[in-house]
Amino acid sequence: MSEINLLQSFLGDHRVTDVLLDGSVSAFTEREGTLEKVANPFSSEEEVTSWTKQLFRANGSRLDIAKPISEITLDSEFGLLRIHAVLQGECSKRTQVSIRRHKTASLTLQDLVQSSSITKEQRDLLIEIIKGKENFVIIGGTGSGKTTLLKAMLNEVIQERVITIEDAPELNLSGNAVSLTTRLANHEGAGEISISQLLREALRMRPDRLVIGEARGEELLVLLQAMNTGHSGAGFTLHANSVTDALPRMLAILAGVGVNPELGRLLVSSSVTWVIEVKRMGSNRAFTAIQRLAVGYV
Repeated sequence: MSEINLLQSFLGDHRVTDVLLDGSVSAFTEREGTLEKVANPFSSEEEVTSWTKQLFRANGSRLDIAKPISEITLDSEFGLLRIHAVLQGECSKRTQVSIRRHKTASLTLQDLVQSSSITKEQRDLLIEIIKGKENFVIIGGTGSGKTTLLKAMLNEVIQERVITIEDAPELNLSGNAVSLTTRLANHEGAGEISISQLLREALRMRPDRLVIGEARGEELLVLLQAMNTGHSGAGFTLHANSVTDALPRMLAILAGVGVNPELGRLLVSSSVTWVIEVKRMGSNRAFTAIQRLAVGYV
């Protein structure tokens, strides 16, 4: 029996999106946007630590003293799961396991209208953006619905060759789509394949559109450069708190890879046209703004 089946009582409920284990002390699940304390399935720290190590080992990853923090993506009978673990030791008093279940259902923009997530006017504007091949960024916090909206937008252009680049294959597009995913380094510290490396390879794969699941490093610079050299219709998601935070967040990422603020502003202003903001409000996700990116100069 697969190790993940031990959590069937939680993951068997399709409404559960997250399972959080704090060793054998406490456990929580998130169901329909609400965090609830539940009975921990483990009776001792040794038991949860042994189970977690075995889970990672069975799925081709390593979790031990030399590598006490790790993450895997598991395509299971409960759906696509992203499992993050911190082993008991110097980093944490107890083994921490955080499981996020990604939705695999393919929603359309019309589905989002019917669920009152967006208005008809917003749907029409989003269709205009995606079919007009304008470059865009979707911003919001963790679990706010960025990937859901990105997938719904891309479902409007399934006839195009869309190359998606992600840490885990969350988008799972139909049609003429190519999914590229990153690879972590092995136990010797070799073999890592990053988002920025995959993006450079994707440029040679005749894409109609380039899409990054989340930009947080050098890949943002590579994508902006690609946008500036004729790759239109590109999109990506970004962790930012509001529309006004989008530009500073991008400039901060660019500064982290050696781009000065003046050049960063120039790159962003000539590349990204639209900022789409999504927010999490309890159990609901709201798409609160669709604005043209304003890049001011002083």
